[in-house]
This record gives sequence, structure tokens and C-alpha cells, in this order.
Amino acid sequence: MKKEIINIATLSKGRLKYQAEKVFKKNGLKIISKSERSLIGSIKGFPYVRVMYMNATEIIEALGKNICAIGISGKDLWRESEPGIQSKVSLIKEFDWGRSDLVAAVPTSWIDCVNSADLEEISFEFYKKKKRLMRVATKFKNLSREWFNEKGITQYEIISSLGATENSHISGKSDLIVDLSSTGESLRQNNLKILEIILKSSACLFASKKSQNKKEVKKIVHLLSKNY
Repeated sequence: MKKEIINIATLSKGRLKYQAEKVFKKNGLKIISKSERSLIGSIKGFPYVRVMYMNATEIIEALGKNICAIGISGKDLWRESEPGIQSKVSLIKEFDWGRSDLVAAVPTSWIDCVNSADLEEISFEFYKKKKRLMRVATKFKNLSREWFNEKGITQYEIISSLGATENSHISGKSDLIVDLSSTGESLRQNNLKILEIILKSSACLFASKKSQNKKEVKKIVHLLSKNY
């Protein structure tokens, strides 16, 4: 009987692509592809496995829809995904690379703002003095709303950020931001300070809940989990 094809999604570009490929290599799984730009590959000795190169957000969606059985992506993107996707994906392993923090950051000029309680007071001041809600620029709408709700802050509005979030307060687009930070340097250069770390993220190994208990999927997940 012909084996079912198992799709494994991995990162398609940048430094993280090569870090992900190291995970395969360290565990004896050699990816074979026609060229550096090829988006489809295979694994030597595993004819029933297909490697698919995707961007990090696409990988989470593909796992949630069971298009791929296994994938490497970011914990932040998994947590940011819609409940209908997130609930169908299992986090198997957190790697020690691709690390960053999702943070709430405010202008350094907000001297008296040192915690979320202060931010709640400021949000009411905004509405009182400026007759508008405090604006928060972010690419992480779901995680931002979750954090603000957890802190009991209600007087705010989310502004979608499509470009460089760090300088949105300088242009007047926002008052504060929720964004990823690895070293904090970009925040400092844009006169921002970290108010609170919302989520510690890293690259992770994920599996589709619909496929993770299949014998061949479990075998590959085990191999990818050994050395990381």
C-alpha cells in the first residue's frame, strides 16, 4: 500500500531558514531541493515526505488546516493566530533560536508611566484631554487585545501597522506600540521604553493535531525533536 504523503513546512527565507535547516541536518534529515530558490523539497531516505518552504504565518495556517502535518514557525505567530487555527496546532518543542519578546512600549517622554496601572490612568487622561482613545500600533492585534483586557485597560484603539511599528508614534500615527524586540536597540533609537514583556517567543516545532498521532508523523517529530 502506498504511503500517504507527509508535508513538512519550514521557513522560506532569511537567517531563520538556515537555522531551521540546521535542525533537520543535526537530526540526520537531509533536505534535497532543486535549487536555493525552490519552494518544494524532499528528505533523503523518506520518499513519502515533502518539504514545503513558506513564510512563518502561512506555516501556522497550513498546520491549522492540516495541509501540513509538521512545521517550524514562531511561537508569537501561533499565539496570534485565530482560535480556530491555534486550537488545532500543537506546540511540540521550543528551540533556542529565533528568540524575541513581544513588548508593550511607550515613549521615553512618558516619565511617570512605568507599569500597566500607569498606562490605564494615561488612557483616561487621553480621553479627557484629547477627546480620543489612546492609539496602539501593532501587527499583533489579538495578543494586544488579550493583554489590554487582562490589565483592565479599556480606553484604547488598535491601529494596524504594516511597516516599521517603532516609529509610528513619531509620525503621530500612534501613541504607543506593541511589537517584537530582540535587543531593544531599535526601540531605544526611536525613543521608546519597554513597559512590559507580553510574550517571550522563539522558533518552535509544531504539529497538526489531526496528524500528530499517525505513526510516520510521530517518527519524524521524534527525529526533529532530538537535537535542537
